[in-house]
Amino acid sequence: MLRHLICLLVLFTTVVLYGQDRTLPTDFRQHNLTQFNASLVNPTYALDWNLPNALSVWTRWQWQTIDGDPTTLFINYTQRINANAAAGVGFLQHNTGTYLNSGLNLNYVHAFQLESNIRLFIGANVFGFREKLADDRFIPDPDVELPELESTDDFIFMFSPAVRLQVDDFNLGLAVENVGNINLSDSGKGRGDGGTVIVGTASNDFPVTLFNGLGHSFVRPMVYVKSIPDGSTQVGVNGLLSTSKFWVQGGYNSFYGVSGGLGVTIANHFSLGGLVELGVDDTLRDEKSTLELVVSYHMGTTDNRKKVVDFDWEKDDALAYARIEAEEEQRRKEEEKRLAAEQRLNEEERLVLREQEKRDSIAAAALAEANRLAEQQRLDSIARAQKQKVELLPNERYEEVASAEGLEPGFYLIANVFGTKKYYESFMLLLKKRGLEPKSFYRSQNKFNYVYLKRYNTMQEARRARDSKFDGKYTHKTWIFRVRGD
Repeated sequence: MLRHLICLLVLFTTVVLYGQDRTLPTDFRQHNLTQFNASLVNPTYALDWNLPNALSVWTRWQWQTIDGDPTTLFINYTQRINANAAAGVGFLQHNTGTYLNSGLNLNYVHAFQLESNIRLFIGANVFGFREKLADDRFIPDPDVELPELESTDDFIFMFSPAVRLQVDDFNLGLAVENVGNINLSDSGKGRGDGGTVIVGTASNDFPVTLFNGLGHSFVRPMVYVKSIPDGSTQVGVNGLLSTSKFWVQGGYNSFYGVSGGLGVTIANHFSLGGLVELGVDDTLRDEKSTLELVVSYHMGTTDNRKKVVDFDWEKDDALAYARIEAEEEQRRKEEEKRLAAEQRLNEEERLVLREQEKRDSIAAAALAEANRLAEQQRLDSIARAQKQKVELLPNERYEEVASAEGLEPGFYLIANVFGTKKYYESFMLLLKKRGLEPKSFYRSQNKFNYVYLKRYNTMQEARRARDSKFDGKYTHKTWIFRVRGD
């Protein structure tokens, strides 16, 4: 990162001249970015943590001092290119109290599907910024020469790559900040030769069914380690509860202290949140609290996972109706051919034809009876499913509704739930490529698309399918959704 902004000599000089006992590390202080503008923590987060497409603003006031207030401002727009790529452009202004850096940020990330549940993300941040002395008051005596505090006006180009491995909902990331930099100014005296910051992160998203009525909800705990040249290694933990209407977060950083924040999303597009951080270390205990503010505007969809509309689901009744229509059309064509041929037949041929018609009539009657018996069996299975009582097992994931928009009563083995049309279609295509025949239904109450492997008449049948991993055909987690049909 911009560790070249404050070297140890500058910090030591500042301490001597102003009698302060605090020293800031040379990072962006971006450790609380768990949702918006998270690409500043790890460039790969732009694809799934920045909530593209969105324009977001984040600012941090360190210790709320009026004079020489160390602040950071990051304005970023993230655009999703496709399901596996995103890009962003932003403005960054970073004031450490000593140096002021202002410039642009370019971000790109691409995801590679290694397995059905494993993805590898590769991304990078590119910074181009102008560096100058933030406040002349850091040189109180003009007769004292302090080369490190000489006013600079340099333009520095910096490259920061990152990689992240995602297995199901678990993420393991590594970002290397300032792996390379170039001073493009004639003087070449800029702070572009600071050290390299290495940030390691580990997180996992856990779905929260308690807030299903508020769209996609999850809890995201994250731990991180940040190695800073000439400074103490920072260790921290963050926790985020996120819904489509609000979010709550908290965390701890071994240098900056504890933090807590919350925010709301208005009209599904505009998000506003704040955070307060308090130093708990002895060296920072007397400092004022640190404030952060984030504002974001989501463009396009009305939900951070994209709303799903206008689906035509495959249902058993619809398939049966289509089959009957096809049979009727076939019989109509055959009847037209028969009438045309009958005009050319003699009486003997007509007798033969009538005999064939009798046999066809008998066959049609047999088919109708078979269809009637099949329909009766279907109705009987529905009646048994409606009457069955269910006793849940410990830790068994199960959901039950009285009715569900045209679904037959029964027990549905759910493979996944989506709110994003693109992800739903990709998942259905993946299951079909594996030789499965998935079906789905859409619930307008929560605007989710449920993908299920099969419908069963009894809870016992559904449990056997779940516990056997669908007879070994689907090895991932499944759960049971019941429609009583009251």
